[in-house]
Amino acid sequence: MKKTAVLIDGGYFIRRIDYFLRKHFPGHELDSQQLVKIIWRIVKFHVEVPHGAHADREPLELYRIYYYDCPPLDKQIKYPLPDGDNKTPSTKNFKTHAPNVLRNKLHEELRKNRKTALRMGILSNVGNWQIKEHTLKKLLRNEIQWSELTNDDFYYEYKQKAVDIKLGMDITILAHEKLVDVIVLIAGDADFVPAAKHARIKGVDFILDPMNQQVPPSLAEHVDGVQSSNIVVAIADICRIVPTVKPDWWDDYIDRRKEKKLNRQKKTKSSKNEPKKKTLQSETSPA
Repeated sequence: MKKTAVLIDGGYFIRRIDYFLRKHFPGHELDSQQLVKIIWRIVKFHVEVPHGAHADREPLELYRIYYYDCPPLDKQIKYPLPDGDNKTPSTKNFKTHAPNVLRNKLHEELRKNRKTALRMGILSNVGNWQIKEHTLKKLLRNEIQWSELTNDDFYYEYKQKAVDIKLGMDITILAHEKLVDVIVLIAGDADFVPAAKHARIKGVDFILDPMNQQVPPSLAEHVDGVQSSNIVVAIADICRIVPTVKPDWWDDYIDRRKEKKLNRQKKTKSSKNEPKKKTLQSETSPA
């Protein structure tokens, strides 16, 4: 079987999970163990499940999962705006910030995870408060005014160092040393293109999983395929919940799933009855 390495841009993975939670499961939160289960769900989709152009191929063998991230920010930083009647902004403790606590717990889970390598970068000392994208769109559409902004409309942006370098180096080493036949990269930007080109030259089948994000043609042309697993279904199955805001395809998907389950049950039932029929025939046949 062909060996497959799955490389995950941790920052991108978390952003896409947050997107699906906001859009389809508003108010719901995931814990670190559930995030690890989603990672394995994605890995199994690419390694074990026949799909798309790979519907007829044999299952692949997982070589290793590589997860690239940085330790979350643990500083105390002043908010951009003062609260209420206060003249000076209060301070935010990022060490106790819930998403950062979750990020640390996820890293701990991944360190214990089988066939997983955690590749950690470092944080830049420089950061700035930025307006959230959806808030900026409302400002541009004149739906809200600058005077209406609160600290909840901002996020603190900081740069990660060495993450992209480690990811590119691992792609190059995996391809150059012929350690794997297939590389699946879960990411959404073009930083990896030079390494992807090198991997393809070395004969590696390079698959991009943008987690259902649109990929520009200029990016798609440098990989051997763009395939995404169904994150909405993964969250629903792992958490045993139904999307609060259902996708348009949800009801049809559930109907097909029920139909497949019934067909499997019928096959199982018929296969169990076959030996009994043969036994009855042998008992009634003349000696």
